[in-house]
This record gives sequence, structure tokens and C-alpha cells, in this order.
Amino acid sequence: MLSRGDLAWLAVAAYALHVMEEQISDWPAAARRSMHLSIEYANYRVITSVYLILGAVAAFLFGSLPVLALGFAAFLLINAVYFHIWPMIRAGGLVGGIITAVFLFLPIGIAQYYAPGIPQRDYWISIVIGVVLVVFPLALLHYRRAFAGGASHGGEAPHKRRARR
Repeated sequence: MLSRGDLAWLAVAAYALHVMEEQISDWPAAARRSMHLSIEYANYRVITSVYLILGAVAAFLFGSLPVLALGFAAFLLINAVYFHIWPMIRAGGLVGGIITAVFLFLPIGIAQYYAPGIPQRDYWISIVIGVVLVVFPLALLHYRRAFAGGASHGGEAPHKRRARR
């Protein structure tokens, strides 16, 4: 049987494979169509790179902060359901990333929650961590569109609003 630490590293590997699947299947374009989620390719690459690093940090710190690895597992489960399974059900067709979401994220995430030795409070803390990981980049994307005038990434200044006379 795999240890919780082993499962944490498998979660990182699963996420790496997931990023590859999404990139090849052009998930950002599909997200724009099916979920009305406007995400540019440059932002998508940054977000997925940061998630990969955060997953590795969580796995590396498993010995001292196991709740972080459980939080990354929560992120994987939320990602699988909200960004892949639910859109596939709504759209009635395949969604990029669905293979790794179903066959890697769900089993690895669920196995981490069923592993022995998890304090009750860690379940709740991990769910909060997972939700924050999902919501933070979405909030940043919304913030940029709503308050910064929607300027694209790359150093362009936001459009200034003209005062009404």
C-alpha cells in the first residue's frame, strides 16, 4: 500500500500529465466555449506552472505539513469535478483533461482522503486550501478584467476611464 507521502508525489505527477493533456487538447479554447471562462494562453501556462510548483512544495513538506498535500488533493478533486466532469456533462462531449481528471485525479485524491492517520481538522483545512487554490487565479482574472480595464499580460497599461462631463 502506498504511503500518504507517496500519494502526494503521485498527485504532482498526475497534475503534470494533466497539464500535458490539457495543452495538447487545447483546454483554454474549450473553456472559453463551454464554460465562458476567458483565459489567455500565457495566463494558462503561468497558472498551471504555479500549481505544479505548489503541488511539489506540498509533497516535499509532507513530513512537517501533511495538510498541504491533502489540500492539493482537494484541489485535484475540485478541478476534476468543476472544470472537467461537470462541463463534459453540460456540453455532452469530451472536454480536454477529462482522461487524467477521471483516471488519475479522482483515484489519487480519494485515496489521500481515505489514508489512515488524518486528523479530523485536516479534512476541513484541506478543503479550504483546495478551494483557495481554485478560486485565487479566477479572482485574479476577474480582478484584471473588472478593475484594470482588461489589459492583456505583457506590460500594457490599463485603459483609463474618461470622466463624464
